[in-house]
Amino acid sequence: MDKKYLPIVNRRNPHPLKNCLDNFKKAWEDLDKLSKINEDWKDLIGLELFQECKPLNIENKILTIAVNHPQWRQALIFNKHKLKERIEKIGITLKEIKIIQNYEIKNKNIKATNAKIVWAKHPSRINQNNMCICTLCNSPTPKGEIKRWGKCSFCWRKINN
Repeated sequence: MDKKYLPIVNRRNPHPLKNCLDNFKKAWEDLDKLSKINEDWKDLIGLELFQECKPLNIENKILTIAVNHPQWRQALIFNKHKLKERIEKIGITLKEIKIIQNYEIKNKNIKATNAKIVWAKHPSRINQNNMCICTLCNSPTPKGEIKRWGKCSFCWRKINN
């Protein structure tokens, strides 16, 4: 059999098993450190910041924290040396704390996120929210405009200008 007709196999450079196990052990240790920080997060960061930020990961002794709002990010950047000292008191040594912006929307009202409910309460809905139809242009308009001018504000502007 001629070798030139055989498929080309991608050959990777295999790493020794010891290196793979050492890398796995190091990643596991970082995960343990992160879970320890998560357990004590409220005490480490304080109640106000606890609600606005969270630790994401630790990699190469760098803790990454996600913050919801630029003001809280600025406050955390200003006080990150104090946070680093508090984290060292629980036995975790860090080289650096990295703070990133995270625009996570915290909506505790689950009903408001339901699309059907949001659409039902939308101001453009004619049957609700004191809306009716303009007699001239057949557009949805607030009842107050019809009572005041007998037509929608767009038709009133066209006629009076």
